[in-house]
Amino acid sequence: MKFLRLNEIFLDTQYSHRQLKANRDNEDSREDFRGRRLRTFQAALRLFAVIPILLLVFLVDLPAQQSLPSSGSQSAKSISRISAPLPELFNAALPKYISFQLGSPILRTSEHIGGELLLAPSLDGVSIITNHIKASAKETNLIIEALIFLPNSQTPSPSSISAQLDSLGLIFNQFSSIQGIQYWSASRKIMRTLYLESYRIDNPKSRNRISDPSTASELKALLLKPMYLHQKDQTFDAIILEVHCAITDSAFLMTNKNMIPMRMITIPVLPENGLRTGFFAAPSPNGILLYFVTSVQSPSIARDRVFESASNKALALLHWFIEKASFQKLIDPVTIPWNFDDLPEDVRVSAIPSKI
Repeated sequence: MKFLRLNEIFLDTQYSHRQLKANRDNEDSREDFRGRRLRTFQAALRLFAVIPILLLVFLVDLPAQQSLPSSGSQSAKSISRISAPLPELFNAALPKYISFQLGSPILRTSEHIGGELLLAPSLDGVSIITNHIKASAKETNLIIEALIFLPNSQTPSPSSISAQLDSLGLIFNQFSSIQGIQYWSASRKIMRTLYLESYRIDNPKSRNRISDPSTASELKALLLKPMYLHQKDQTFDAIILEVHCAITDSAFLMTNKNMIPMRMITIPVLPENGLRTGFFAAPSPNGILLYFVTSVQSPSIARDRVFESASNKALALLHWFIEKASFQKLIDPVTIPWNFDDLPEDVRVSAIPSKI
């Protein structure tokens, strides 16, 4: 009996050890399971955080589903050329390395990262444009410049310059007329609508739509204060621009900047004041010298695609102005490409020759 009792005690002890070990193993298994579940949950959170960024890059970089005819057709590549000498005032104001000689293209462009402005003419009022751009200059900003002479072969009247300035001011202030204009999408190889929405608003808070000026007197009443513009394109969410205009004795000029961050599917891409643009238009009896410059702060993502589309969007604005100005007989009809890549080499200025 004593032997049996000892045997029971031994077996009970062995069972207890095995049970304790099993309990510890089960506890370890539960801890491992909880750890794996936590790690899986954390990985899922990281994935969900990355998905919007990946989706944004995909949408920005999305190519066309079908290869459509290139903008590089002969008609798209053609560009008008200088057929008469520029006024001496304009020739003297050109940068020293720029020459609008007979037979040369009417357009010069420059696309560069940071650095100084290359195409700004030395005319009264241009410093307002250049100072506006330099106020937020960074070495990583994309700078796009265009200098174009738009000839006018019509006989001018004595009051031509004053009348032209009023007409130029009204053209540039028809913000609603920009809605629906087209640009060449380099990634999709098609013409696309640039601005789905474009209109003047009363102020950045209430954002009530108001009409554009229709007379010179209405325009001049607006020149004394900031103006505000609502715009939405197919890339970014709607933005608000602050616009300033001025008319001098010899030129019309306009500056603008974004007042709210630029977002794409709600994700910030450019900060407030990350986009600045300037227009300068000087009329003469022989034509209009137009200078355009835009500065885009390096975006947080999709940098190359944003920069690439910015150049063709700038060309689209030049097309818009040319159409409006030629319709009003301020200039002769001229031709420029839609695609920045189609611009001839003698149009592009990449650096100041003495500094290459």
